[in-house]
Amino acid sequence: MKEIDGSLGEGGGQVLRTALALSAVTGTPVKVFNVRRKRAKPGLRPQHLLGLQLLERITGGKSEGARLDSMMVSFFPGRLRGITLTANVGTAGSVTLVLQTILLPLLFAPEPSRVKIIGGTDVEMAPTVDYTRNVLFRFLKDIGAEVSMTVLRRGFYPAGGGAILVEVKPLKKPLRSVRLVERGDDFSIFGNSVVGGLPEEIARRQAKSAEKTLSKRGLEAKIDIEHRSRSEVLSPGSSITLWTDNYYIGASAIGSKGMPAEVVGKRAANYLIREIESLAPVDRHMGDQVIPFLALADGTSEYFTSELTLHAYTNLLVVRELLGVEYEIEGGVGKPSIIRIRGLGLEPQG
Repeated sequence: MKEIDGSLGEGGGQVLRTALALSAVTGTPVKVFNVRRKRAKPGLRPQHLLGLQLLERITGGKSEGARLDSMMVSFFPGRLRGITLTANVGTAGSVTLVLQTILLPLLFAPEPSRVKIIGGTDVEMAPTVDYTRNVLFRFLKDIGAEVSMTVLRRGFYPAGGGAILVEVKPLKKPLRSVRLVERGDDFSIFGNSVVGGLPEEIARRQAKSAEKTLSKRGLEAKIDIEHRSRSEVLSPGSSITLWTDNYYIGASAIGSKGMPAEVVGKRAANYLIREIESLAPVDRHMGDQVIPFLALADGTSEYFTSELTLHAYTNLLVVRELLGVEYEIEGGVGKPSIIRIRGLGLEPQG
């Protein structure tokens, strides 16, 4: 059994999610102690517990310590298999963070999977569903994975209740390595401005503010408007997500009570501008999320990210501890960095 300290690096849920996902894929039991030690509320929260329970279903495995607020979890995976099920976080816990726990194992399972996850789709401190399907899923397609997402309902804080349907086809061969160290100006900007249970005008104001902010830097964007009625959401809320084609760059902002729509739109646009002006082809959040996939890919991957976040550095530490994967960093935490990862070339079970 591998053991890993959950207070490693940023000491949050990332350690747990990555460790459990890699345990399921490789069939190696893992114990995570000091779970989320550096968070204000340490231990397992609902979305982490749900991810662990789903991995039990996906692998036919078992766990110890799988309860809310638990500071230590042991996971004993069985054999990967495709699944069809519905899972409910029960709060506004992020559906995309639950997905981070199970997506890699589902790709390596021998059968296709179809998973409906209920919870928060547009919440703070997590990728929005629009970011996940328009940035992360596009990257996964480019390295050989087939994953799609349908947003059935939007879920905002505090009630959640949003729903996504994710369909995953099994890999036929190892994931491909990448080389992403240069970026040109050959891209377009797209976006989605969303409101649920609020006037549609708020979404339009968010979009207009983002477009105005981008235009000051000579950038144009095509931003769609999505309006969900009060009957379609459990809690009212708003979000805006922006992304580019050709490269793996995105940004989002979540509305909150008392925050003008113009501030929300401007915030997302400024985040995107910062990423674009870094000249990196991979934004700071993608620089984190791609690491477990590239650790299992065939060959050495090299990519330039706008900032090596503490989350990303933590992911690198975890894949080295659990898989023995070697990596190199040109730069450092909080700086633009080039990351090289020597993938294992893991064959899928199918």
